[in-house]
Amino acid sequence: MTDFSHLDATTPEADWINAGILTLPPLSSELLSTSGTVVVLAAHPDDEALGASALLSSAAEAGCDVAILLFTAGENSHPRSSTQSAEQIGTIRIGEFHTALRRLGSRARTRVLDFPDGGLADHRDQVFTKIMSETAHVRRPITIVAPFSRDGHSDHESLGAAALDVGRRREALVLEYPIWYWHWAAPDDELWRSWRFLPDPAALDRRAVLDSYPSQTTPLSDLIGDEAILSPDQIDHYLRGGDTFSVTDFSVAAPPFNDANTAAQVFDEVHTESSDPWSVRDSEYEIAKRRTLLDHLPRENYSHILEIGCSIGVLSRELASRSRRVTALDASPQALRIARKTSDAPNLDFVEATVPFDWPEGVFDCVVLSETGFYLSRCQLNQTLRLIAESTTPRFVLVLCHWTGEIRDWPLDADIVHDSILEFLPHHRRQVHINGEYRLDIVIVDDDNSVNPLQERS
Repeated sequence: MTDFSHLDATTPEADWINAGILTLPPLSSELLSTSGTVVVLAAHPDDEALGASALLSSAAEAGCDVAILLFTAGENSHPRSSTQSAEQIGTIRIGEFHTALRRLGSRARTRVLDFPDGGLADHRDQVFTKIMSETAHVRRPITIVAPFSRDGHSDHESLGAAALDVGRRREALVLEYPIWYWHWAAPDDELWRSWRFLPDPAALDRRAVLDSYPSQTTPLSDLIGDEAILSPDQIDHYLRGGDTFSVTDFSVAAPPFNDANTAAQVFDEVHTESSDPWSVRDSEYEIAKRRTLLDHLPRENYSHILEIGCSIGVLSRELASRSRRVTALDASPQALRIARKTSDAPNLDFVEATVPFDWPEGVFDCVVLSETGFYLSRCQLNQTLRLIAESTTPRFVLVLCHWTGEIRDWPLDADIVHDSILEFLPHHRRQVHINGEYRLDIVIVDDDNSVNPLQERS
């Protein structure tokens, strides 16, 4: 996320015009089909106006089926105000939102949600679920319109990332609209040159729509903390005469996309073709990696280890010598059949489970996630972390180990998995960090108040 303030000097709109922002290829009007659905996502009241006025006005003229999801009331726009509380500001901004939609001529179905302003990053799973629910039964084709996933504002980026995640699953067209990008970026950033421009329809009065948001364009009062959020120079970006979108079309043919939903089928086929598809028993890489993991695993008297993604159980048997009980999960029934044939450890249970949709009973003081995290989407990884939170002791060991090579046809890679998990943990102490052909991180999660720190974030 870019570090910027709305009080910073903005990139002059003339610089964007001179660089050719108005000469970008046009966005096809065919997307505004009366046979499909346009779903517009806004993190705050005014996002829809600042980023998608031309689209909403054009959709209204075309009679498109449009749904708008507003995720927050924007109540924290003036955190230092001494004249208006956050609740009052939220009420004002919701009223402005409805006024703006009327001036856009929008007849969209509108849902105002109750997420905290500035907190969408802490509610990624719920945000994803809301968008999935909204797009579950709408008419296809689906166009999802959302804030730019690299806009610099955490709420915008979280909502944009969720839109891309949902778009991939719904095979939708995703249009991302920048707002703060025009403020902090500069025309020599080549990113915008691949975008598309949608000119205003003749009936759109942008100034009137913008005037619907006096709480953002004019001071609340003369007191410090009540200053306007949008300066005249920033408003110039909005008045350029059209919307600009980054376009990602998941409706066109693309390589197969896998995640936890397809893991059981994919890995069952792999283990049917070979009893040891990754040569975990005898490859030098696997043997060395396993030895390193076990050598660095804290030598504690573990009560119950959970291994997520055990394959044929080679590491599982080693873990069984370190703990009174081990529960080893895998999505592939075939892999587990092989694992059970080669293990007779009485304290080792192999369980068929597709994480995060299935989860075993028990309380665990060590969790091992090895060569499995990149098969999960970001949302599924977050769901898995919350399940870990709910089933671990206040102090537990977390082992992460993944190959660092290129991952094809799956959502994540080693660094994304490890960095996301470590960022998610508010209280952890990293014992081991090895980064080479594989990445190994072993951390101790320990809350002095005997409350699982993951639970505090869930």
